[in-house]
Amino acid sequence: GGVSTSTLQSATDDAYARWFGNCRVDGGGFCGIRTLPFVEPLRVAGTDASPSDGGGFYLVARLASDDEPQRRVWKMTTRVKPDRGELLYQARYHLERASPDAEGWSRVQVPFDSFQLVRGPRTIPDGPPLNVTGGIYQIGMTLSKFELGANVSELENFRPGFFELQIKEIGVYTKREDNQQDGVSKPRVLSKDEAQKKRPLLLKLVLPVSTAFFTEQ
Repeated sequence: GGVSTSTLQSATDDAYARWFGNCRVDGGGFCGIRTLPFVEPLRVAGTDASPSDGGGFYLVARLASDDEPQRRVWKMTTRVKPDRGELLYQARYHLERASPDAEGWSRVQVPFDSFQLVRGPRTIPDGPPLNVTGGIYQIGMTLSKFELGANVSELENFRPGFFELQIKEIGVYTKREDNQQDGVSKPRVLSKDEAQKKRPLLLKLVLPVSTAFFTEQ
């Protein structure tokens, strides 16, 4: 956002993706990435009706730049319509609350029922809850100084500057299994030229994170 910059690239051994950049508060205050479009929406198995049925997104990640994840606001975004309007769904997740394994990887769950309809950093009062039964069209991630709420407020003691979040996996878990989906095939995505023409933003799930699916444009 503004003068802030970030990049997503594969690690040397392609075992994970590195999302890194410089978040500046003097004209912006956030960095974000989002997926390239799918040709068709990704159907989320095991979520039959609504967020109340349980389940959500998960990510396996570790903060490599420092040991202060609580000094940023980490958000995940998604769309359930093939458009690029101002409105989308967003939820905050907390890296600092996860328990890392021996290699530092933490599995963070972001329940569907934690997503709220937003315009920019502001939530929409009485907005409809997220419903993924029609498929998912986009997933994104944001690092921000802005809290999630109806009124814009900034995180106290926000840490600007360099960050690096290493992402090993992004997926969906269900209430019944409480783990990632199995058997989700790799979806075909639009080329960047096709994406510019069609203009939807779509999702890659479950498979190891690949920069071929992401754009910062």
